[in-house]
Amino acid sequence: MQPIEYLEQLLVIESHETVDEIQDYLLETVNGAQLDDTGCIYAVKDGVEGGPQLVLNTHMDVVSPHLLFERDGDIIRGRGACDAKGSLAAMVSAFSRIEPRLGSVKLIISPDEETTHRGLAAYLSEENTSDFAIVGEPSGLDICPYARGHYDLLVELYGESAHGATPDSGLNTTVCAAEAITRIVALPQSEDELVGTNNVTPTIIDGGNRPNQVPDYTRFVVDYRPIPIETRDDAVRTIQKALTGLNCDYEISFYEQGAALDSFKTHPEHEFVQAFSASCERITGDAVEHRPFDAATEAAVFAPSMPVVVFGPGLISDNGEPIAHSEREFVHASNVETATEILHDFLAEQLS
Repeated sequence: MQPIEYLEQLLVIESHETVDEIQDYLLETVNGAQLDDTGCIYAVKDGVEGGPQLVLNTHMDVVSPHLLFERDGDIIRGRGACDAKGSLAAMVSAFSRIEPRLGSVKLIISPDEETTHRGLAAYLSEENTSDFAIVGEPSGLDICPYARGHYDLLVELYGESAHGATPDSGLNTTVCAAEAITRIVALPQSEDELVGTNNVTPTIIDGGNRPNQVPDYTRFVVDYRPIPIETRDDAVRTIQKALTGLNCDYEISFYEQGAALDSFKTHPEHEFVQAFSASCERITGDAVEHRPFDAATEAAVFAPSMPVVVFGPGLISDNGEPIAHSEREFVHASNVETATEILHDFLAEQLS
């Protein structure tokens, strides 16, 4: 199973609207692969003796729109090239090469990482006994044992409609929204020494029906990036505190189109993190960097039950220029090959 050839085949398959075709391809090409009721594809290789239970995980879905596959020397372009079909190709290739003597390795491929995360969450609700997980995302081959989470909070404001000529006779929720957003943007940041600071960003806003009517309802969404000390309830309380005394009544909930991912933190001195770091150094010849991952990932789904890191070829962005989720999405073929060798080296060291 050669990772670059496999990646090129994956990039031809569109998986931004449905994952049916890519599921079929994975079932055909991954040894022992099975389709779970949750939509996850999984495969397991067991050794004959006791040993560590390891997990390789990444996702098969991508964002819209589809981008055509192109190859230009070491550059591979296409939707999902780095997020995360590059990781998928590396993990499938490493998985195909290993024959464990000890323990086991499980490959789990999520169907909906870019949207709801329900597939993996449901799968892990019954399969959570492993010792260590590596989640494939574009980290530039850095090891990321921690990251902020991602909550989309919906703030709904309620007022009283009135004629635009007599605005004081009503209660304008657009004005309340402006005040609310000003307060939220001014919130002080909390900080974790490893993960960094939390972040709060208003994104979507919608309100009003007519240009000459005071609006009695406005809603907006807050992109909340929590650090490990913050829970989902903490995030809601933080926004509630910012809105204390606002003229309009309000409700805060989780945005129905989003899915919450908590922050996670695995200690970089954990034995499996150290072992994986040693594999990186053996293959690359360079000292490994431990850093927070740039975005929220499904590593958060593993974190409550096992140590987890994020690792993979490619980058989300570089020098301020977007790569993942952008029209220029690409990955270096050499990066994918190196990721494959690192993963195989780690599996061989732990399971042989």
